[in-house]
Amino acid sequence: MKNIIRHFFGLVLLAAMAAACPLRAQEGAQFSQFFANRMFYNPAAMASDGLFRLSLTDREQYWGTPDRPSYRLLNGSYFFDKQNMGVGITFHQWNANIENNVLFKASYMYRLQVGYDAFINFGVNAGVKHRFLSNGVLPSGDVYVSDGEEFNPNLDMGLGIEFHTSNIVAGVSVQNLPIKIGDNPTFESLHSYYYFGYNFLLDENWALFPMVAMRMASASANVDVSLRASYRDVVHFGLAYRLDALVAMAGVSLGKNFSLSYAFDYNIGVTSRLYKPSHEIILTYRALFKRPDRPMLRSF
Repeated sequence: MKNIIRHFFGLVLLAAMAAACPLRAQEGAQFSQFFANRMFYNPAAMASDGLFRLSLTDREQYWGTPDRPSYRLLNGSYFFDKQNMGVGITFHQWNANIENNVLFKASYMYRLQVGYDAFINFGVNAGVKHRFLSNGVLPSGDVYVSDGEEFNPNLDMGLGIEFHTSNIVAGVSVQNLPIKIGDNPTFESLHSYYYFGYNFLLDENWALFPMVAMRMASASANVDVSLRASYRDVVHFGLAYRLDALVAMAGVSLGKNFSLSYAFDYNIGVTSRLYKPSHEIILTYRALFKRPDRPMLRSF
């Protein structure tokens, strides 16, 4: 266990060194509530509590800035106890200026028990990504008129692994594997993600969950450091730091089936002079086909 923790902290150190380079532009979606959207980054990050889960995320980035990006994400998953496997779907749509992207993926995860309360998940996802261009105004202020250029749909694949206990969660994944189909396909550079979190149970009511996550692409690198406090399975609140933003977040469980969470991004660095703050809302549902063995807010 100590070796696993040491290795992941080593990955975090490498991530921080990589993120110190000047290439910090965002590539792809960058959700502030990383923990709640782990499945988007890692197909192995499905909850293995035998419950059906569905989450809907709406991120309005740089709210109030003209032609700002906006993101919508739908994740769904179900874990089969007897087969030690989970299946899931992801639908992601985002738009900015003249560009619109749509992604649909199906995911498969197999859980291997390696200790009394220790598991390793292996995941793979595959799907289709499509890009569209429309008339609009570019960031330079120039008007863009589409010339009818089309981008063909392309196969999008990813691999991941996640280790978890009742207190620890750590994962590594690679997305956008370089597989091109046909001419002029929708294509993004290779992305990799690394994360580590530990759940400190302070008493029977309170818990603290610090987490470090690294995102890397060909022309960008970023690190998220977050700390979230939760009271029973009722409320949670916390703060996070990213190289381009400070984040405040809070959430509440609505009965045993629903939870609602919100994040506010205050831009720092170069983005603070160019863009307005961002807002992110996540609604999560879990179906109680059986009695859950862990609270929703702390379920891996």
